Amino acid sequence: MKLLRSSFWLHSIFNTFLQRFSLLFFGTFSYFILVRSVSTQHFAVWALYLAIFTMFEMIKQGLLRNPMIRFMGMQEYADKKNVVQSVGLLINIAISLFAILLITFFNTSISGFLNTPELKPLFYWSILFILLLIPFNHLEVVMQSQMQFQPMFQVYFLRQGSFFAAIFFIWLLKKDWLTIPVVVILQILSLLLGVLLLWIKSRAYHLKKFHYEGKTLKEMLHFGKYIFGTNLFASVSRSLDRFVTANAIPDAVVRNNFISYYDATQRVNMLLDVPSLAIADVLFPKNVQASEEDGMAKVKYYFERMCGVLLAIIIPFSLFIFIFPKLIILVLSGSQYYPAAPILQLTILFCIVRPLSYQFGSTLDAIGKPKVNFWVNFGMLSLNLVFSYFFLSRFGGIGAAYATMLTYTITGIAMYIVMNRTIHVQGTEILRYFIQTYKDAWGFGMKFIRKSNEKA
Repeated sequence: MKLLRSSFWLHSIFNTFLQRFSLLFFGTFSYFILVRSVSTQHFAVWALYLAIFTMFEMIKQGLLRNPMIRFMGMQEYADKKNVVQSVGLLINIAISLFAILLITFFNTSISGFLNTPELKPLFYWSILFILLLIPFNHLEVVMQSQMQFQPMFQVYFLRQGSFFAAIFFIWLLKKDWLTIPVVVILQILSLLLGVLLLWIKSRAYHLKKFHYEGKTLKEMLHFGKYIFGTNLFASVSRSLDRFVTANAIPDAVVRNNFISYYDATQRVNMLLDVPSLAIADVLFPKNVQASEEDGMAKVKYYFERMCGVLLAIIIPFSLFIFIFPKLIILVLSGSQYYPAAPILQLTILFCIVRPLSYQFGSTLDAIGKPKVNFWVNFGMLSLNLVFSYFFLSRFGGIGAAYATMLTYTITGIAMYIVMNRTIHVQGTEILRYFIQTYKDAWGFGMKFIRKSNEKA
């Protein structure tokens, strides 16, 4: 495949894929241990806590990652990279302090809305987590803007690997110590290790002198406000099944069971997200460059080709998971989570839209159209919210799965229409690249077999 033959694509996507895979690998095995060490009732607390702070990290990136990378890649800011970094750090600190104030004064209200009072003490520990995210997120974005993907793999490997190692050794030595508060503390310590390594790896790109400029702050906030909203809507929508279930189902046992089941299906869907997220991370700075230097035709080519490749990878896995849901649930979560199998079947085929949505959002942000991305994700969240409450009231705990299925169907159609009108994406071209991916894979396989036979 011509797109992936260049050294940039091979090197960047490989390292970014390794980074995402390390997140998935260590996250999956940490989950594998935790889900077998605590009851579904206690695990529901961890699922909600993790969803909230994963959502926070994604939302904050909306005001940091894409605006900083875009502005540092624009011609008019070629001599103002120090200013962009300074403004980015200022935004980072401001939103983190706002989150800490929100947790301090509204933790009781949040815990009450989710019918989970056990969250309250965990929120206080999370203040340390938020403070450590300030240097971590800032330096991560700086490294991404410089396309330094290999050091970021090493940092994430240490952060997630140390978290998994700690959980594993506690599980081996003293299972009774493996409680949700202990897991939260281990998460904070692993982030601290990641910050220390990232600080060392990014020394060449450290901010030399803080240089504030009001005009740049205004422009970055104007650009980032839509991405902030987009990430807010998208991340809430992805966790909405658990949040609405926590709020809408009165029976505590049924509620916590379904929260745990939805978290289990989310873990499976995260498997399909890995190649999409890796490609989106690499494609964003390249699309910024392409839109500045080559025009929309190159951006269109990247989008169509990557979507074709991603669909070729994702669809076979989705079909396998759909046919053997209980096998997947058994391996990942254990037989006590078998009730999650029909939820997984309902959502897995329609959730192929989710990985493609990363390319949709990344492309629109890169070409300077975050407002369009904002409104599409707002619509997605609104639909999901209405459908979730409606179907939960009609069908009980499984209703959120029906809502997800319907929401992703409508959203997928809307995203295609938007991309067709914005950069003239064509479904026939995506299909062509989809088929071409299998042809290339078959040709590579046959070539490898022939060479093996010749050597034999």
